[in-house]
Amino acid sequence: MCKPHDFKMSRYSVLFVLLFHFNVIFCLDDDGPIIQLEKGKIQGIIRKSESGNNYYAFQEIPYAAPPVGANRYQLIKEPEPWEGILPTKKNTKICYQVTSRHKDLEISEDCLYMNIYSPDISGKKLLPVLLWVHGGGFTAESSTFEYSGPKYIMDHGVVVVTFNYRLGPFGFIGTDDGVIPLNLGLKDQRFAIEWVSKNVHLFGGDPKQVTLVGESAGSVAVGYHMISQKPEEDLFRAAIMQSGTPASALLKQSDSTENAFKLGRKINKGFTSDNTTELLQLLQNAKAEDILATSITGAVSVEKEGLFSHLGYQAFIDKKYKKIPVLIGFNSEEWLFLAEYENKTLMKSIDNDPTLLIPSRVNIHNDMKPKLGEFIKEIYTNNQSFENYYGGYIRYSTDELFIMGTCKQVELSCEDTPYYLYQFAYKGKLGGSIDLIPPPGAERVAHAEDLHYFWDDTTNEDLSKFPLEDQLMLHRYTKMWTNFIKYSNPTPEKDPLLQNFTWLPSEPNTLRYMNINSTFEMLQHPKKYKEIKQELEKYILPPFDSYW
Repeated sequence: MCKPHDFKMSRYSVLFVLLFHFNVIFCLDDDGPIIQLEKGKIQGIIRKSESGNNYYAFQEIPYAAPPVGANRYQLIKEPEPWEGILPTKKNTKICYQVTSRHKDLEISEDCLYMNIYSPDISGKKLLPVLLWVHGGGFTAESSTFEYSGPKYIMDHGVVVVTFNYRLGPFGFIGTDDGVIPLNLGLKDQRFAIEWVSKNVHLFGGDPKQVTLVGESAGSVAVGYHMISQKPEEDLFRAAIMQSGTPASALLKQSDSTENAFKLGRKINKGFTSDNTTELLQLLQNAKAEDILATSITGAVSVEKEGLFSHLGYQAFIDKKYKKIPVLIGFNSEEWLFLAEYENKTLMKSIDNDPTLLIPSRVNIHNDMKPKLGEFIKEIYTNNQSFENYYGGYIRYSTDELFIMGTCKQVELSCEDTPYYLYQFAYKGKLGGSIDLIPPPGAERVAHAEDLHYFWDDTTNEDLSKFPLEDQLMLHRYTKMWTNFIKYSNPTPEKDPLLQNFTWLPSEPNTLRYMNINSTFEMLQHPKKYKEIKQELEKYILPPFDSYW
């Protein structure tokens, strides 16, 4: 039972539940709910959902030992047990990065913490789980309450889990010999996913109903966890991938060891050794700010063996992925940010040499590149030039980074399992980029605008400040996403809120997708995928690291 000193005696303290079938004790008292974990007790706080319902928040739970000192640049380790009751009522730390948009958060290497939000911790009926992997290019952002508050999700009967993982040169620099393990950030994520599978029932979540969800870099990571999850593993039963896939060239690196030594030599110009153990010692003894100041960030590496040894595109060709339902898509103009940075010199260079349009990670014989480059230029400029049709270059950039790989993943996988493909095309004030004006030829909805229609990130905590149509879109979006988390189907039944619409799974020949706007519609053949595919696949050669 809960000991008397664990909570204040009051009219509330008589409310406690013993869940012997889960081997857990939790108590509710004036100071918040207490849960017994393997490493010690934690105490959370009661918060309010959008509708005013109570939910239970446990913030900054240590799911791993701090990756500092001898643990820096090493595989993640279990946290040490703690004495007494650990308060988990607020977030304070985010992983080491250049800056945070929230001034009250501490940028720290000691950052491997998890947040769990639950509408019901009684355990009487275990709830589906949303397990969030945050984006930020593997160099920025975090999972704290300020970045991804669950206020709008909590009324939908799901448990929400978010967590931090090592970023930039602390999480994505390594050596091929394993002295500095590759992909530490992904391995932090994997550790967190396993932690949730073992412990989420203590918070009212069902470990058999976990949906892994990510956006941008987080979506790329979700894809890597799909292709690394072993057939016998059941760490998550479905996935949501928003704006990113390992089938593209997004956030990948080659020459990992060379990049790691480059980092060491930038920190210490006198370091000339080629010994990876000596490099590790240098990096472990360096100041964190000096590591970050090098501007070397790292990215995902293909390892020689193990979980992350698969080429992203090849894995989908070979069907080496967990066959689970997937909700996947993109915003209508992901790279609209380029509208503010037109580079006439670059446009002239591309017009003169269209082979620059072919991503370096796409393997094509050099003799074929001029013809393919010219074809791509014609497709995106309407037979004009990028110098005179900048909107075409923005469309090309969106397609290159986000659309082509996503469509190829869907095409290769949707016969095996349901894939719900979408384009988010709703432009509202709530999206946060209302002043970003697209040039002629470009669409309107930029990267990450969709997040504002799901998470409370402090910019949207008071919905009354936004148009009614934006509020409606938030409630529609949240309903579809939580439907998928609960039922592996975003529209399991007719719903007036969702215009009684039925979102159909995609299919390989048409790539059927839902266009999410003020009205919903099913369309086919997203963007320029059909045209690019017909030409590209005449020339692309193995190894198939990236489709585009």
